[in-house]
Amino acid sequence: MDAEIDLRTIFSFIRRQARLILAVFLAVIGLASIYIFTLTPIYTATTLVMFDPQDGDLLHDRTQNGLGSLADPRVEGEVLLARSDNVLLSVIERENLLDDPELHPQLGFSARVLSLLGLQKPALPSAEQALQQALSALGHMVKVQRQRSTYLINISASSVSPDNAERISNALARAYIDTQLSAKVQSISDARDVLVEQLGAARQGVIASEGSFDRYIEANLGSIIEQTSSPELSTLQVQMRQLGTLRQAHAAEVATLQSLLAGQDYSALASRLADQDLAELEEERQGLLARLQDEAAIASDIDLRQDLAGVEARLVERANLGISSIQAELQQTQVAENSLRQNLRTAIVSSGLPPKTLTELYDLQQQTELSRQQYDQLLLRSQQLQAQATLQLPDSRVVSPALRPSEPSAPNSRLMLMTAALAGIALGVALAFLYEFFIGGVTSDEQLAALARARSAVVVPRAKVQPNQLSVADLVVDAPLSAFAEAVRRIRTDIDRGLRLQKERPSDLAPVIMVASTVPGEGKTTLSLSIARSYALAGQSTLLIDCDLRRPSLHRELGAQPSDNLVSLLQSRGPNEVLDDAILKDDLSDLYTLVGSTGSRSATDQLITSPNFGRLLSASRRTFDVIILDTPPLSPVVDGIYLAKLADAVVMVVQWASTAQQEVRKSLLSIEGENEREQVIVPVLNQQEVTSSPYHRRYASYYQEKTV
Repeated sequence: MDAEIDLRTIFSFIRRQARLILAVFLAVIGLASIYIFTLTPIYTATTLVMFDPQDGDLLHDRTQNGLGSLADPRVEGEVLLARSDNVLLSVIERENLLDDPELHPQLGFSARVLSLLGLQKPALPSAEQALQQALSALGHMVKVQRQRSTYLINISASSVSPDNAERISNALARAYIDTQLSAKVQSISDARDVLVEQLGAARQGVIASEGSFDRYIEANLGSIIEQTSSPELSTLQVQMRQLGTLRQAHAAEVATLQSLLAGQDYSALASRLADQDLAELEEERQGLLARLQDEAAIASDIDLRQDLAGVEARLVERANLGISSIQAELQQTQVAENSLRQNLRTAIVSSGLPPKTLTELYDLQQQTELSRQQYDQLLLRSQQLQAQATLQLPDSRVVSPALRPSEPSAPNSRLMLMTAALAGIALGVALAFLYEFFIGGVTSDEQLAALARARSAVVVPRAKVQPNQLSVADLVVDAPLSAFAEAVRRIRTDIDRGLRLQKERPSDLAPVIMVASTVPGEGKTTLSLSIARSYALAGQSTLLIDCDLRRPSLHRELGAQPSDNLVSLLQSRGPNEVLDDAILKDDLSDLYTLVGSTGSRSATDQLITSPNFGRLLSASRRTFDVIILDTPPLSPVVDGIYLAKLADAVVMVVQWASTAQQEVRKSLLSIEGENEREQVIVPVLNQQEVTSSPYHRRYASYYQEKTV
């Protein structure tokens, strides 16, 4: 049942505020349409790149490369690399994007305004600023993201030009792959350079270790021979000395010959080499030189210099040939010496040396071997890195290049309109809610009933005063079958039903009915008189008291003269003496009234809370059947809050589509907060337009209106 009531309330709310919701919806849709129409179409092209987590090295066995748990972080790192500033700068340089209108430096908004007003001359950005602006603009144009949990990377570029989008997307993919490969090669090259430095140090270590071993043998060879008494070692020692002497002689001869060749002393060269051909060439050269000194000869033969150059070339060639033969003998001597030295080492190690000498030799030999192994390893690794740097492949490749987009990717008109429609509905409902419950006036009985937390509310239609009438309240007597009179009787019915359900009120005392409103001008006094006349016409002795002591208006509704009797009564020490003079009888019914004058000069809340008012009300409840209090509005005056304590029922009058609901809610809360016992609340929506009420339109034929 509760769910049904909630749904009904929601549907009623939507029906009441349908116009506002529809207006907001159409306004939002219209603004969205205008905005979409003004947007520039944006085209997006996407290049699909596949990342291979295995190392792209042709020398590496790819089948042995396990991916493990490092693949995902590598893919995320590649995404960051693809949109890095370095890659973007490469795209700008390759595609010359600094001249592109979309990336060309633009003046800021403030600079354009100042330039337009002539307050400042536009200043062009520097080259660095232009590059930074182009880099920022390109960063906003491109988007790089991983395709879910795969090894696919989407590289997208958006532009107002479809050709530009395609060009930038593919260029970014190429720049990313090139940067990736360049980084790999550079990393290998850096490692190779480090190895080259270490290789030089290792080479020096091998040379030093080899020399230390040989120096130890040369220095201790005599003692070793004495210790071992080995004739083989003595023979090897003699041969080593002979080969050393021969090597030094060959080396000295080579040095002398090279010095003579450098000094062009071909005669000495021919003599030392015992080369007759070289000597003949030198004689021919000397003859040509002699002929060149004769100017007549030069005039008769201009090719002498060319002949001289040819002879000198043959001399150098012949001399180098002779020197090469001596160098070959030197190399053979060195090889023989090295072989003999190795034999000497082996013979020494294998001879019966003391343990101390063997240990020293073994340490020197091990150091030499370790240095040689380290050098060989570094040399091999350096050669491998050299080959590896030239055989690298990128880890990523383009599997689907970007194509020229045929349709714009933005704005997505359908999505934006759908979003605008949802936003329009949501905004419309929100504004309708604010208007319904906080800002706007009450426009239906359901609204008022919800505000008052009552079962229902009574709707009183708007009525007009005829020339022969003083007040709309006269319709209760003059037009008892009118819609206005019927609404007043419905108010009386709701009051009586609520009073019958009350358990705390004494049955021998007349009920006190308070007619209140939130603000002035809601028709409270007219309804007070109408309800009171309805009770009087029903045969109940009724007293209507004008409790608005500041601005009394009941006397105008009755056509009576204003009177100070009520104020005098409340201020008098013996109120019973003037009570009979203060009560007036209605000309149209048996209603009795207590009217006021132009207002009290005293604090009216003190008069309301005075003992005289209490005694007046007590006496009236014993004398009459019904007491109705026409109270001042609750918002500007506190009198109504005090009067609410004395009332058994409160008729809360709210003007249709006028009083803010928040104000009505505050007034109802003020009444409930001051009342310590159960109280009947009858909400009344007053002066509703008949044309806006479906209820009155549907049942209009049941009323006989004298005035509407």
